Amino acid sequence: MRPIRSLLICTTTMERHVRSALASSADAVVLDLETTIADAEKSAARAAAVNVLAGRHRPDIFVRINEIDSRHVFDDLLALQTSNLRGVMLPQAEDGRQIVIVDWMLSELERRYSRTRPPVEILPLVETARGVENLTQMLSSSQRIRRVTFGVADYSLDTGMQPSHDESELSYIRARLVHASRAAGLEAPIDTVWLDLDDADGLQLSLERSRRAGFAGKLCIHPKQAEQANLAFTPSADELAKATAIIAAFEAAMTSNVAAVRVDGRLVDLPIVRSAQRVVDFAKMLADRSAE
Repeated sequence: MRPIRSLLICTTTMERHVRSALASSADAVVLDLETTIADAEKSAARAAAVNVLAGRHRPDIFVRINEIDSRHVFDDLLALQTSNLRGVMLPQAEDGRQIVIVDWMLSELERRYSRTRPPVEILPLVETARGVENLTQMLSSSQRIRRVTFGVADYSLDTGMQPSHDESELSYIRARLVHASRAAGLEAPIDTVWLDLDDADGLQLSLERSRRAGFAGKLCIHPKQAEQANLAFTPSADELAKATAIIAAFEAAMTSNVAAVRVDGRLVDLPIVRSAQRVVDFAKMLADRSAE
Protein backbone atom coordinates (compact mmCIF):
# COMPACT_ATOMS: atom_id res chain seq x y z
CA MET A 1 0.00 0.00 0.00
CA ARG A 2 1.26 3.49 -0.82
CA PRO A 3 2.86 5.38 2.09
CA ILE A 4 1.21 8.57 3.36
CA ARG A 5 3.63 11.33 4.29
CA SER A 6 1.05 14.05 3.69
CA LEU A 7 -2.73 13.81 4.01
CA LEU A 8 -4.31 16.99 2.66
CA ILE A 9 -7.84 17.92 3.81
CA CYS A 10 -10.04 20.03 1.55
CA THR A 11 -13.60 21.37 1.55
CA THR A 12 -15.49 19.17 -0.90
CA THR A 13 -17.99 21.82 -2.00
CA MET A 14 -15.26 24.32 -2.92
CA GLU A 15 -14.21 23.23 -6.39
CA ARG A 16 -11.12 25.43 -6.42
CA HIS A 17 -9.85 23.85 -3.22
CA VAL A 18 -10.48 20.35 -4.54
CA ARG A 19 -8.68 21.03 -7.83
CA SER A 20 -5.74 22.49 -5.94
CA ALA A 21 -5.57 19.48 -3.61
CA LEU A 22 -5.72 16.96 -6.44
CA ALA A 23 -2.98 18.81 -8.34
CA SER A 24 -0.76 19.03 -5.27
CA SER A 25 2.13 16.80 -4.24
CA ALA A 26 0.14 15.33 -1.35
CA ASP A 27 0.35 11.56 -1.02
CA ALA A 28 -3.36 11.43 -0.21
CA VAL A 29 -6.32 13.82 -0.15
CA VAL A 30 -9.28 13.90 2.24
CA LEU A 31 -12.60 15.13 0.85
CA ASP A 32 -14.50 16.51 3.83
CA LEU A 33 -18.18 15.78 4.41
CA GLU A 34 -18.13 16.75 8.07
CA THR A 35 -16.59 19.78 9.76
CA THR A 36 -16.47 22.22 6.84
CA ILE A 37 -19.89 21.26 5.45
CA ALA A 38 -23.15 22.74 6.80
CA ASP A 39 -26.09 20.39 7.25
CA ALA A 40 -27.93 21.95 4.31
CA GLU A 41 -24.94 21.22 2.06
CA LYS A 42 -24.37 17.56 3.00
CA SER A 43 -26.11 16.16 -0.10
CA ALA A 44 -24.24 18.54 -2.40
CA ALA A 45 -20.95 17.59 -0.74
CA ARG A 46 -21.65 13.88 -1.25
CA ALA A 47 -22.44 14.46 -4.91
CA ALA A 48 -19.23 16.48 -5.32
CA ALA A 49 -17.19 13.73 -3.63
CA VAL A 50 -18.71 11.05 -5.86
CA ASN A 51 -17.93 13.16 -8.92
CA VAL A 52 -14.28 13.48 -7.87
CA LEU A 53 -14.00 9.78 -7.08
CA ALA A 54 -15.39 8.87 -10.51
CA GLY A 55 -12.21 10.21 -12.09
CA ARG A 56 -8.65 8.92 -11.94
CA HIS A 57 -6.21 10.90 -9.86
CA ARG A 58 -2.65 10.46 -8.70
CA PRO A 59 -3.29 11.04 -4.98
CA ASP A 60 -5.14 8.36 -3.06
CA ILE A 61 -8.47 9.68 -1.83
CA PHE A 62 -10.09 9.37 1.57
CA VAL A 63 -13.42 10.89 2.57
CA ARG A 64 -14.08 12.26 6.04
CA ILE A 65 -17.59 11.02 6.75
CA ASN A 66 -19.84 12.39 9.47
CA GLU A 67 -19.51 11.08 13.01
CA ILE A 68 -21.03 7.71 13.75
CA ASP A 69 -24.00 8.97 15.81
CA SER A 70 -25.09 11.54 13.23
CA ARG A 71 -28.04 11.08 10.87
CA HIS A 72 -25.73 11.55 7.89
CA VAL A 73 -23.24 8.70 8.23
CA PHE A 74 -25.16 5.94 6.42
CA ASP A 75 -26.01 8.23 3.51
CA ASP A 76 -22.31 9.12 3.32
CA LEU A 77 -21.25 5.48 3.05
CA LEU A 78 -24.06 4.59 0.66
CA ALA A 79 -23.14 7.40 -1.73
CA LEU A 80 -19.48 6.36 -1.80
CA GLN A 81 -20.00 2.80 -2.95
CA THR A 82 -18.65 1.68 -6.37
CA SER A 83 -16.13 4.55 -6.26
CA ASN A 84 -12.33 4.80 -6.37
CA LEU A 85 -12.21 5.30 -2.62
CA ARG A 86 -9.18 4.26 -0.58
CA GLY A 87 -10.67 4.90 2.82
CA VAL A 88 -13.01 6.78 5.12
CA MET A 89 -11.83 8.99 7.95
CA LEU A 90 -14.06 8.54 10.99
CA PRO A 91 -14.21 11.72 13.11
CA GLN A 92 -14.71 11.69 16.87
CA ALA A 93 -13.48 8.08 17.01
CA GLU A 94 -13.75 7.01 20.64
CA ASP A 95 -14.14 3.24 20.95
CA GLY A 96 -14.24 -0.10 19.17
CA ARG A 97 -18.04 -0.08 19.00
CA GLN A 98 -17.98 2.78 16.52
CA ILE A 99 -15.38 1.05 14.37
CA VAL A 100 -17.32 -2.22 14.34
CA ILE A 101 -20.49 -0.42 13.21
CA VAL A 102 -18.72 1.33 10.33
CA ASP A 103 -16.96 -1.92 9.39
CA TRP A 104 -20.29 -3.76 9.31
CA MET A 105 -21.98 -1.08 7.19
CA LEU A 106 -19.07 -1.05 4.73
CA SER A 107 -19.08 -4.85 4.49
CA GLU A 108 -22.81 -4.96 3.79
CA LEU A 109 -22.60 -2.23 1.18
CA GLU A 110 -19.54 -3.77 -0.50
CA ARG A 111 -21.38 -7.09 -0.71
CA ARG A 112 -24.59 -5.48 -1.97
CA TYR A 113 -22.79 -3.49 -4.66
CA SER A 114 -20.29 -6.25 -5.51
CA ARG A 115 -17.27 -4.06 -4.88
CA THR A 116 -14.27 -5.48 -6.75
CA ARG A 117 -11.70 -2.99 -5.46
CA PRO A 118 -9.78 -3.54 -2.19
CA PRO A 119 -11.90 -3.13 0.96
CA VAL A 120 -12.34 0.47 2.08
CA GLU A 121 -9.95 1.43 4.88
CA ILE A 122 -11.12 3.01 8.12
CA LEU A 123 -8.91 5.84 9.36
CA PRO A 124 -9.92 6.77 12.93
CA LEU A 125 -9.60 10.46 13.75
CA VAL A 126 -9.11 10.67 17.52
CA GLU A 127 -10.34 13.98 18.92
CA THR A 128 -11.19 13.39 22.59
CA ALA A 129 -9.59 12.17 25.81
CA ARG A 130 -11.92 9.18 25.73
CA GLY A 131 -10.65 8.26 22.29
CA VAL A 132 -7.05 8.48 23.48
CA GLU A 133 -7.66 6.22 26.47
CA ASN A 134 -9.55 3.65 24.34
CA LEU A 135 -6.89 3.45 21.62
CA THR A 136 -5.75 -0.12 22.34
CA GLN A 137 -9.27 -1.49 22.07
CA MET A 138 -10.21 0.72 19.14
CA LEU A 139 -7.23 -0.09 16.93
CA SER A 140 -7.70 -3.84 17.28
CA SER A 141 -11.43 -3.75 16.46
CA SER A 142 -11.20 -4.02 12.64
CA GLN A 143 -8.78 -5.25 10.01
CA ARG A 144 -9.79 -2.26 7.91
CA ILE A 145 -7.69 0.01 10.15
CA ARG A 146 -4.16 0.52 8.81
CA ARG A 147 -3.25 3.71 10.69
CA VAL A 148 -4.72 6.36 13.00
CA THR A 149 -4.52 10.13 13.29
CA PHE A 150 -5.77 12.84 15.64
CA GLY A 151 -7.32 16.30 15.54
CA VAL A 152 -5.68 18.92 17.73
CA ALA A 153 -8.52 21.49 17.67
CA ASP A 154 -11.26 19.22 19.05
CA TYR A 155 -8.81 17.47 21.38
CA SER A 156 -7.83 20.83 22.86
CA LEU A 157 -11.49 21.79 23.19
CA ASP A 158 -12.29 18.52 24.96
CA THR A 159 -9.36 18.62 27.38
CA GLY A 160 -9.08 22.38 27.90
CA MET A 161 -5.47 22.30 26.70
CA GLN A 162 -3.90 25.33 25.05
CA PRO A 163 -1.00 23.95 22.99
CA SER A 164 2.02 26.22 22.91
CA HIS A 165 4.31 26.80 19.95
CA ASP A 166 6.52 23.85 20.92
CA GLU A 167 3.46 21.56 21.28
CA SER A 168 4.81 20.03 24.49
CA GLU A 169 1.23 19.62 25.71
CA LEU A 170 0.67 17.06 22.93
CA SER A 171 3.48 14.74 24.02
CA TYR A 172 1.13 12.33 25.78
CA ILE A 173 -1.33 11.83 22.94
CA ARG A 174 1.49 11.51 20.41
CA ALA A 175 3.23 8.84 22.48
CA ARG A 176 -0.06 6.99 23.00
CA LEU A 177 -0.82 6.94 19.27
CA VAL A 178 2.64 5.67 18.34
CA HIS A 179 2.71 2.96 21.02
CA ALA A 180 -0.88 1.80 20.49
CA SER A 181 -0.33 1.63 16.73
CA ARG A 182 2.76 -0.51 17.14
CA ALA A 183 1.06 -2.77 19.70
CA ALA A 184 -1.83 -3.33 17.27
CA GLY A 185 0.55 -4.14 14.41
CA LEU A 186 -0.49 -1.08 12.41
CA GLU A 187 1.52 1.34 10.32
CA ALA A 188 2.93 4.40 12.08
CA PRO A 189 0.27 7.07 12.76
CA ILE A 190 -0.27 10.39 10.98
CA ASP A 191 0.29 13.50 13.07
CA THR A 192 -2.23 16.30 13.51
CA VAL A 193 -2.35 19.56 11.56
CA TRP A 194 -0.25 22.68 12.04
CA LEU A 195 -2.92 25.39 12.01
CA ASP A 196 -0.82 28.50 11.28
CA LEU A 197 -0.46 28.64 7.49
CA ASP A 198 1.93 31.59 7.69
CA ASP A 199 4.37 29.88 10.06
CA ALA A 200 6.43 27.57 7.86
CA ASP A 201 9.26 27.53 10.40
CA GLY A 202 6.87 26.40 13.12
CA LEU A 203 5.55 23.69 10.82
CA GLN A 204 9.08 22.50 10.15
CA LEU A 205 9.79 22.14 13.86
CA SER A 206 6.48 20.32 14.30
CA LEU A 207 7.37 17.94 11.46
CA GLU A 208 10.74 17.23 13.03
CA ARG A 209 9.07 16.46 16.36
CA SER A 210 6.57 14.19 14.60
CA ARG A 211 9.21 12.19 12.80
CA ARG A 212 11.39 11.78 15.91
CA ALA A 213 8.31 10.65 17.85
CA GLY A 214 7.60 7.84 15.38
CA PHE A 215 4.95 9.30 13.08
CA ALA A 216 4.96 8.54 9.36
CA GLY A 217 3.16 11.61 8.03
CA LYS A 218 1.11 14.69 8.80
CA LEU A 219 -2.38 16.04 8.22
CA CYS A 220 -2.21 19.18 6.08
CA ILE A 221 -4.61 22.02 5.32
CA HIS A 222 -2.78 23.60 2.36
CA PRO A 223 -0.78 22.19 -0.59
CA LYS A 224 2.36 24.04 0.52
CA GLN A 225 2.19 22.17 3.83
CA ALA A 226 2.01 18.88 1.92
CA GLU A 227 5.22 19.72 0.07
CA GLN A 228 6.96 20.46 3.35
CA ALA A 229 5.63 17.27 4.97
CA ASN A 230 6.74 15.08 2.06
CA LEU A 231 10.26 16.42 2.32
CA ALA A 232 10.35 16.03 6.10
CA PHE A 233 9.27 12.38 6.02
CA THR A 234 11.54 11.43 3.10
CA PRO A 235 15.03 10.13 3.99
CA SER A 236 17.63 12.71 3.04
CA ALA A 237 20.61 11.82 0.84
CA ASP A 238 22.80 11.90 3.94
CA GLU A 239 20.45 9.60 5.89
CA LEU A 240 20.31 7.18 2.99
CA ALA A 241 24.10 7.17 2.62
CA LYS A 242 24.58 6.49 6.34
CA ALA A 243 21.99 3.71 6.30
CA THR A 244 23.64 2.09 3.29
CA ALA A 245 27.05 2.29 4.97
CA ILE A 246 25.72 0.69 8.16
CA ILE A 247 24.22 -2.23 6.24
CA ALA A 248 27.39 -2.78 4.21
CA ALA A 249 29.64 -2.66 7.30
CA PHE A 250 27.44 -5.07 9.22
CA GLU A 251 27.24 -7.52 6.34
CA ALA A 252 31.03 -7.42 6.01
CA ALA A 253 31.41 -8.05 9.75
CA MET A 254 29.01 -10.99 9.62
CA THR A 255 31.31 -12.80 7.20
CA SER A 256 33.78 -12.95 10.11
CA ASN A 257 31.03 -14.05 12.54
CA VAL A 258 30.99 -10.65 14.25
CA ALA A 259 27.52 -9.41 15.23
CA ALA A 260 28.49 -5.83 16.11
CA VAL A 261 30.70 -3.26 14.39
CA ARG A 262 31.63 0.41 14.67
CA VAL A 263 30.55 2.81 11.92
CA ASP A 264 31.77 6.41 12.25
CA GLY A 265 32.59 5.71 15.87
CA ARG A 266 29.11 4.39 16.69
CA LEU A 267 28.40 0.84 17.79
CA VAL A 268 26.14 -0.92 15.30
CA ASP A 269 24.25 -4.11 16.12
CA LEU A 270 21.24 -5.86 14.63
CA PRO A 271 18.50 -3.39 15.77
CA ILE A 272 20.49 -0.49 14.28
CA VAL A 273 20.94 -2.44 11.05
CA ARG A 274 17.23 -3.17 10.84
CA SER A 275 16.47 0.54 11.31
CA ALA A 276 18.94 1.33 8.53
CA GLN A 277 17.30 -1.26 6.28
CA ARG A 278 13.93 0.37 6.94
CA VAL A 279 15.34 3.69 5.69
CA VAL A 280 16.72 2.06 2.54
CA ASP A 281 13.50 0.17 1.84
CA PHE A 282 11.37 3.27 2.33
CA ALA A 283 13.57 5.32 0.01
CA LYS A 284 13.25 2.60 -2.63
CA MET A 285 9.47 2.52 -2.22
CA LEU A 286 9.29 6.26 -2.80
CA ALA A 287 11.58 6.01 -5.83
CA ASP A 288 9.44 3.25 -7.31
CA ARG A 289 6.33 5.36 -6.72
CA SER A 290 7.87 8.37 -8.49
CA ALA A 291 8.70 6.15 -11.45
CA GLU A 292 5.09 5.00 -11.88
